This record gives sequence, C-alpha cells and structure tokens, in this order.
Amino acid sequence: MAKNNVSSLLGKDADSLLTHKSKTILKEQLHLPGPDFVDRVFSISNRNPQTIRSLQTLFDHGRLGKTGFLSILP
Repeated sequence: MAKNNVSSLLGKDADSLLTHKSKTILKEQLHLPGPDFVDRVFSISNRNPQTIRSLQTLFDHGRLGKTGFLSILP
C-alpha cells in the first residue's frame, strides 16, 4: 500500500500519525520479533523451563512459525 493511499485513509490526522515520535518509550526498549524471540525475551526470566519450551513450541508452529510473530485467534 502506497503512503499516499495510507494518507488518504487516515484523513486530516495522517501527518501527525505517520510522523509521530514517541517520547516515553525508547526504541532500545522494544523487543522486535524474530526467530530467536523466545530466547531473547523470555529465557532471561525466571520462568520454568517447561513454560519456555511451551512458548517456543507456540512460536514455531503455524503459518507464522519461526518468524517471531504469534497469532492466536478465537
């Protein structure tokens, strides 16, 4: 989708929304998705190894498997 098309969909708020810079959350604080997402984000916590293994299983299966994205639909 081209930016002009997005701008037209957003209407009068397009410039504000498309050029927004957060002043409260630094980009270094974000955990971006990737194949090693569970290792980077969850394995450094004090979670049970079985919980980490279950999370990895969820992130490794389905259409988005091994991308770092997880979609759970009702």
